[in-house]
Amino acid sequence: MCQHAPHTTETTPAAPHACGCSTPAETQQMAPGERPVHSLREALQTDEHIRTVGAGHDLNFPPVPFPSLRVIRSAGEALIRALVTQHHDLLRASPIAGLYPADAEKFAEAVKRSADFIAEACGGSAQYTPVRGITCMRTRHFPFTIDESARETWLGLLWQALEESGFPLDVREEYWNWQEAMSIRMVNRRTGKEQPARFAYATMPTGSKAAAVPA
Repeated sequence: MCQHAPHTTETTPAAPHACGCSTPAETQQMAPGERPVHSLREALQTDEHIRTVGAGHDLNFPPVPFPSLRVIRSAGEALIRALVTQHHDLLRASPIAGLYPADAEKFAEAVKRSADFIAEACGGSAQYTPVRGITCMRTRHFPFTIDESARETWLGLLWQALEESGFPLDVREEYWNWQEAMSIRMVNRRTGKEQPARFAYATMPTGSKAAAVPA
């Protein structure tokens, strides 16, 4: 024991596991006589007690700040649609091109649907909901395998498209904050227990055309 450390009889609580299985709330949900486990060794049956992995969740969804009418007023619907097109052109030549139709006509249709949704969400003309209805974008992306790396590629190319399209600086942060947060909800294939990385607008490289997000 370090002689310079103050003597105490208090014990340091165990840090919660990445999976959230050792938090007090989950432990309280166990039936009397059940014991929490955090490894296979602890799960091995050596007595009559039931061993239980506590309830938990895998992915935290942050709030999604949808854009105000400032975005459509500053950028205009034509530029918003041009941004979506530029972004998708970059995506089509990227490592995640397989998430999009290979056929040129079908690809163009997919780009238009995305542009319709984004323009309408920003306050532009209603061309998405009359055709597709009120939708959950996370659900619509379920057929496609999207992991954390795919999300980061998508975001890096969005940043490049924002710069190359000349998207107005006065509303660029507002638009980025919406897309960055919403992109987490598109992740449906986990490759680790860590939460998806966040990319605050202030941390992004300015004046750079690099299709990458900060490490």
